[in-house]
Amino acid sequence: MTIFSTESLWQAIYDRLGTDSGLMAQISGIFDPAPEGASLPYLTIGEGSARDWSAKNFTGQEHLLDIHIWSGKRGGGEVRTLADQVSGLLMGQNLILAGHQMVGLEFIFFENFFDGDGEVRHGILRFRARTIQTI
Repeated sequence: MTIFSTESLWQAIYDRLGTDSGLMAQISGIFDPAPEGASLPYLTIGEGSARDWSAKNFTGQEHLLDIHIWSGKRGGGEVRTLADQVSGLLMGQNLILAGHQMVGLEFIFFENFFDGDGEVRHGILRFRARTIQTI
């Protein structure tokens, strides 16, 4: 029995994004982490945290997770477009989790900036997900 839904949630997000042909036609892949020399643009499913969100009648977790968008374009348009697509693919979806049920997925924030080298555009989308154990 899996008490935590972290891996299942990450996999469900990867599966949802990775099976969208429109998104996949615009990026070189979805990575964790990106391989050395990966072609831009691409996504990484990055940092996250989980905390207990249980109550008297259920066992649950609240997750904060980041999806990173990496682009070689100087302007922010490509990152914004990809952020809109990613959000549209995730929001309002009932993601299937092993041993858990998605209760909610909320958008928290979006940032779009140049990475430290000044050449790569970096976008971060943060989401909050709440899950409950079903077994």
